[in-house]
Amino acid sequence: MRYGLKERLLGALVLIALAVIFVPFLLEEKRPSAPISDKIITPEPPESVKSTVKKPVAPKLPPSLNEQQKQQVVENNKNLPKSGLTLKPEGGVDAWAIQVASFGDSTNAKRLVKQLEQKNYHAYWRKINAMAVVFIGPYLSQNEGRNVQDKLLQEQGLKTLLTGYVPEYEARIKGSLPTSED
Repeated sequence: MRYGLKERLLGALVLIALAVIFVPFLLEEKRPSAPISDKIITPEPPESVKSTVKKPVAPKLPPSLNEQQKQQVVENNKNLPKSGLTLKPEGGVDAWAIQVASFGDSTNAKRLVKQLEQKNYHAYWRKINAMAVVFIGPYLSQNEGRNVQDKLLQEQGLKTLLTGYVPEYEARIKGSLPTSED
């Protein structure tokens, strides 16, 4: 008898819950739908603005090398001793640098530069994309740079990256040379 009473009460509760949910839908009045207009109102187009555009002026670029000058650089590279030193057609030499680390704060870069200089490395740092990047170098041959890379990995556990050397004058033009404020 106990189980029958529980089942009846549960059934009654379910019926009451269903009545509470569905009775309001049955008693609800139909609402009139919102009127839809056939008229489409578009705003007036704005007045056209007349402007004059000056003819663009080509930037003045430094004179580039003609084919004869480029050929002369190639010939000069062939005549150099087998030191691995090669001249760039734009001027200067091809050199290599080792990127040691990148820091968000320049004080960390300065600290690492001092540590590397104490170990007789030619270390310096540059500002690149708001980061202080520490380099060692330059090295005239890629093999010499790779040897120093191996030495840094064995002695200090530093994983490094061999990159092209950017001379100081180019770094100054690019704005990556640290200022006295850094």
